[in-house]
Amino acid sequence: MPEALFERLHKEISETQQRREKLQLLKIAFVSALLGFGGSDFKQIGSLYQALYVVPLFTTFFDLLIIGEHFSVRRVGTFLRLCSPNDSERVYESFVGKNRDVFFKLGSVGFTLISYFAAVVLLWRSKHFRHWLEWVWFVVLFLIFALSNWYGGRRLRKLDQLSQIS
Repeated sequence: MPEALFERLHKEISETQQRREKLQLLKIAFVSALLGFGGSDFKQIGSLYQALYVVPLFTTFFDLLIIGEHFSVRRVGTFLRLCSPNDSERVYESFVGKNRDVFFKLGSVGFTLISYFAAVVLLWRSKHFRHWLEWVWFVVLFLIFALSNWYGGRRLRKLDQLSQIS
């Protein structure tokens, strides 16, 4: 395979990692701003509490985008592990595959969970969270979040298994 292909793949990994980091920063900024509306003062929440309902929506959609970018990086890494003409690169990619960074995912998922909890607590304390449909909204979004993380993790493990079989 031409060396130019592998140079493009390395560039793609770098660009995808940068996009993933930007998405994570956007997620933190958007959610912090929305929670800031609700957390400013419980007396003023009457006019701004609606923003708290979109907190789980934003965190869930940002997480889906972040998982997609993460999968792209891992897919290219798996390809390099299997097909790189450079033995050192294949060894390095195998080492990386066995020593994954769990802290990024823990931080991202943790931030999402805290965001959900904060939105529910702020709505509850402001006395705007009483109807059963509001609970359904949060539960459905949480299920989408949980299922997408489960499915994304499953796809990532399949990539790792693919490279171990070969």
